[in-house]
Amino acid sequence: MNLQAQIELITVPQDFTRLCNSVLLAEHGDDFLPIDDDRADRGNDGYLKSEKRMFAAHCFKRVQNKSLDGEILEKMIGDLDKAIRLNGIGDWKVESWTFLCNYPIPESIAVKVVARGAAAGIEVGWRGPAYFAEVLQRVRSVREMFPNLLGNDILSRLDEIYSMVSAMRPPEVEAPIVSRSPRTPEEQEALIAQAPPGWEYLLFAGALYQGKARLESKWRDFRAGYARRSGVALDEAAAIAKLNSIWDDSIGIADRLMLYFDRNVHVEAFGEPGAPGNPDAIVHVAERIVAGYEDLLDWAAEIRSTIYPEKMRRAAGAAALAADRPARDIRDFIDRVVEEIDRLPEILAQPNPKVELSLDLELTVDSAAVKEFNRELRRIR
Repeated sequence: MNLQAQIELITVPQDFTRLCNSVLLAEHGDDFLPIDDDRADRGNDGYLKSEKRMFAAHCFKRVQNKSLDGEILEKMIGDLDKAIRLNGIGDWKVESWTFLCNYPIPESIAVKVVARGAAAGIEVGWRGPAYFAEVLQRVRSVREMFPNLLGNDILSRLDEIYSMVSAMRPPEVEAPIVSRSPRTPEEQEALIAQAPPGWEYLLFAGALYQGKARLESKWRDFRAGYARRSGVALDEAAAIAKLNSIWDDSIGIADRLMLYFDRNVHVEAFGEPGAPGNPDAIVHVAERIVAGYEDLLDWAAEIRSTIYPEKMRRAAGAAALAADRPARDIRDFIDRVVEEIDRLPEILAQPNPKVELSLDLELTVDSAAVKEFNRELRRIR
């Protein structure tokens, strides 16, 4: 339903009066004098000073139909006669009179009302729903005052808007054939949709690659020995307790990581030989491996961001360095998996292909950092 049709259906006089006043104030500013419609107004619903124009507003309290012509004529003549009387007694100087309504004025009525005004020396006119709809669409401040009227009008144009947007949309580009581990979410979706031979392993390698790439900023901070200050400061007793338990945290990270190298977990993700894998489970396994790598970086960053007593700082620094070797092990594992699996499509394209993949991860310890830590801890004690 368009805006004009909605205005024609207004049946609450107060709502229509508010619409009339808002529109006329927006059009004429202080030159227009709105009159309180809740009190006796003697037929004057508003006055335009510069034109000496009086307004009379009216809407029916029921939906209009052709049988109301008599009532329309009676209302217009009655309000016009009131304006003529006000002009005659000098309360208001009326040279023009405009009837505001939310319905069309039949020609047979128009002729009679114009003649009645001409006989009294008053120019007669009227403004209907088309006028109010045009101002609402043109003047934003008025439009925002009547959101209920605009809601259905917007809905009625959804098809038109959709057609315009569709015409502006660039043509769909066919997804490229993925022949390596996917480097982007778009390539990942295309790989799952195309499901070429060995797609499960390509998906796994791609998820590892993307996860490692996402953490490159953290890796650079780790290598630089940088960590944002946490504001946590430990006294000697708390610092010693923290350092004594520090390896428990790192062992817990490693133990959680190794859970995802269990054969049953891999079978659930990649499937039994000859059976398809589960893409969600494959991505989940890769994400958990990347999460273990991120936990190591965060573990070192937490140590470095904590403020220790001065005599314990060397021990804390050595502990943070202990994450370097296992973090490199995971990075090397990811790079090796991506490199090996990227060759998989080429190998599978050969006659009688022989595929050997190594998906084992071995975490090693930086013994020098551990020795330095233990030496400093003994010194502190």
